Amino acid sequence: MIAGLHLLRYVDVESVLHRADARTKVACLTGTIFALSFDPSWTTVGLVWAALVVLVLAGRIPRGARPRPPRLLLYAMALALFFGVLAGGEPNVEILGRPIGLGGVRAQLRFFGVGLAMLALALVIGWTTRLGDLPAAAAWLLAPLRWLRLPIDDLVAALTLAVRCLPLMADEIATTASLWSLRPKRGRDHSRMVEAVDFVATATSGATRRAVELGEAVANRGPVVVPVRHGRFGVADLIVVGFTAALIGAIVVL
Repeated sequence: MIAGLHLLRYVDVESVLHRADARTKVACLTGTIFALSFDPSWTTVGLVWAALVVLVLAGRIPRGARPRPPRLLLYAMALALFFGVLAGGEPNVEILGRPIGLGGVRAQLRFFGVGLAMLALALVIGWTTRLGDLPAAAAWLLAPLRWLRLPIDDLVAALTLAVRCLPLMADEIATTASLWSLRPKRGRDHSRMVEAVDFVATATSGATRRAVELGEAVANRGPVVVPVRHGRFGVADLIVVGFTAALIGAIVVL
């Protein structure tokens, strides 16, 4: 399920995106999402998806690394579209002599386009950036907030732990799903809803166990200090910045 999304799985190949600094990619990702959130029209969503195709090709991402959406996500999207049909709204179409409004469906599709585009941009960062470089990039990006006396070091440490644990949690859920499929089947009177509740309870128990173990390890080790070491910007960074600037400029103009 979640493991099929390949969250933060680094793809070790040689490309322009891999040579670019993590700070450049995180800053460009933030700027693109910021620009897209101001005007999430069909034109801007189409531009971002076209840019995603270019980034995947430029990053030389193999087919095996690309995400496989879980069925639960597809079911949730189909349910949201069904409620969009019930909501109605213009434009209207006639089906079997009855007018049906597609305004809600259009709004849901645009929402899916924006949300999935943001997720895909984050996936590109994960495919082309090592996990150890992301906390240092976040510390560099959040450095201006030190003027407001905000606990940036604690925030970066929490982000580091979250980034490190996300692949572990994906593997934990995948293992739970595999073991769940091998257990003896219950009677027909046992509803799927009860099965889903039992699975969520099992996955939550595993996540809580890992969180307790991690908390004890951090408490015994002491405060988490993330070393921040930055390299030099290069030609690859200029290419990424120029591509992002052109994308943001197109979003603003169009």
